[in-house]
Amino acid sequence: MMVLIPFLLLHLCNSLIPSSSTYPRTASQTVDFAKVDEYFVHAIVADTGAFLSNTYKDVRASSRSFQEAASILSKREISGWVSRSPSPTQRLLLPATITSSLFSSGLKPGDVTSSSCPLHDLASDEFFVVKVLDVKMQPMYKTFNANRNLKGGGVPGSIITRTRTSSSSSFTNSVYQLLSNGCQMNFSDSERIKGQLNAMGMVEFDSSINKKSAIDVVVVNTCSIRDHAEQKLYDTLGPFAKTKRSGKKNVLIAVTGCVAQQEGEKLLKRVPEVDVVMGPQHLNKVADLFNAVLDSGVQIVATDGTLLSEDLAQPIRDSKVRAWVNVIYGCNEHCSYCVVPYTRGVEQSRPLENIIEEVEMLETQGYKEVSLLGQNIDAYGRDLNPKSSFYDLLMAASKTKIPRVRYVTSHPRYFSDRVIDIVTDPSNSVCEVFHMPIQSGSNSILKAMRRGYTRESYMKTIEKIRAADLNAAITTDIIVGFPGETEEDFLETLEILKRVCYDNVNSFAYSPRPNTDAALLDTQVAEEVKNERLQRLQKVALKHAEVRSQRYLGKIVEVLVEGRNLKVEDEITGRTRQGRAVFFEGNLEDTQEGEFVRVLITEARPWSLRGELKR
Repeated sequence: MMVLIPFLLLHLCNSLIPSSSTYPRTASQTVDFAKVDEYFVHAIVADTGAFLSNTYKDVRASSRSFQEAASILSKREISGWVSRSPSPTQRLLLPATITSSLFSSGLKPGDVTSSSCPLHDLASDEFFVVKVLDVKMQPMYKTFNANRNLKGGGVPGSIITRTRTSSSSSFTNSVYQLLSNGCQMNFSDSERIKGQLNAMGMVEFDSSINKKSAIDVVVVNTCSIRDHAEQKLYDTLGPFAKTKRSGKKNVLIAVTGCVAQQEGEKLLKRVPEVDVVMGPQHLNKVADLFNAVLDSGVQIVATDGTLLSEDLAQPIRDSKVRAWVNVIYGCNEHCSYCVVPYTRGVEQSRPLENIIEEVEMLETQGYKEVSLLGQNIDAYGRDLNPKSSFYDLLMAASKTKIPRVRYVTSHPRYFSDRVIDIVTDPSNSVCEVFHMPIQSGSNSILKAMRRGYTRESYMKTIEKIRAADLNAAITTDIIVGFPGETEEDFLETLEILKRVCYDNVNSFAYSPRPNTDAALLDTQVAEEVKNERLQRLQKVALKHAEVRSQRYLGKIVEVLVEGRNLKVEDEITGRTRQGRAVFFEGNLEDTQEGEFVRVLITEARPWSLRGELKR
């Protein structure tokens, strides 16, 4: 009989969720694990004595990687897909008892479990240490209006009038347009979507070649952070819906991103011409969802919670030099003003091995800089079993050959002193930039925002950063006009700006967002007051940015060349390690994209520098 190590059976949520919590904080609360069809696993097979050694305990404590443990512990290793319901003729990768245990334990990518399996022909047992690296879920979407009739001359039926065959995609040579706005995560998502559309045989709309009438598929990747996000989406959809209603062309219309997750089925009622509504967790299922529409003519809404799997198609990246690498999705914080936990779901960390593999692949493709991306990147690994940490990930990324590593976005509540140590260590590749969103300098407002820290604890972190490296860039996000914010509260925020002297401040006037507690408060600040405070804050931030730029004057800095300055002919643009944009005379025949060059800074502006190339 299989014996499971007790501590590996403990649910991770026991250590994460306060008994009084009303918010989901683990995948087990939002995902139906019965819909997991397959796991991709890396298994270590070890003898009993080796399994019980201190080496495996090191894996649990994250002081030794899974790969290191494999090299020490295993008498053999196994990698591959395991199925919940294998066919009678399918060769089993793992013993049936081990496979059954995997699918009954509620595992997600990045989790490690272990069990023993008796060997009937030997005197001892074998122990299996199994890490899940990827997952395949059953289709998770709802269908609507198989026989819908559109207004005007629009008719239901096949969206693309090509015949599906087993050897070719129905979307081959279809023209798509991808419209995107929002945060860094949204633009990273758009690169992933574009990769899938291209893999389906589509070609991207090019206004210099195609007319608007050539568009067969339109995908709108939305952001719900800003005010009037829903209305902006409807305005964007209007012309495409009109074309579809008129009967001129049956364009496939898909909406994704945070507004899609937020609105769900309501989008179909408001704009019945929409074919697909997919939340951010379903972005790597584009082909499955589009083909389902093509096969049946139904409308599809995919917004249910799901485990995140690795992308099958490679992203089509906007840059040949810099790349986003997603490391954690979702957020558990539920700040009172923020819609992200409702639209992007609970935190799900990618397995460290998958992240490092992507970084190393980017290096071989010629990329010189990666930005590790997460809504709350300091939470990386806390949802995994065994737990990991962002420091572990950052250390692993710094050991790759990629020359520059960046990351966003930190949360001051969870920020680690160890991260300061690695970022300010000149011997590694992590760039000297700390993005530390304070949001407000008032303790009463921070409490109302549910940020989980005070201005005093925040400033202690800033002081540690300055003590470690005075030249490190510090940037932040600030919201003015949060409900109940007084003039005194605002002045406390300005006082923090003066104490820190940020390199850059992303500032916003508060706007109520759906499903957030702050939107229901009866202490909303008048729009004219919010706008006036925003202007005052931005004036201070502009002066500080110019002061911080002055430290580069007369110095020779390392600049990563990103390309030609589109606004000035015969000028090249790049960035310092601290993220300042640098412009200098030159052309891409003599200075290549992705090249590191030395530039003498001769002019300092608030958000950029100018200089002379030094060979």
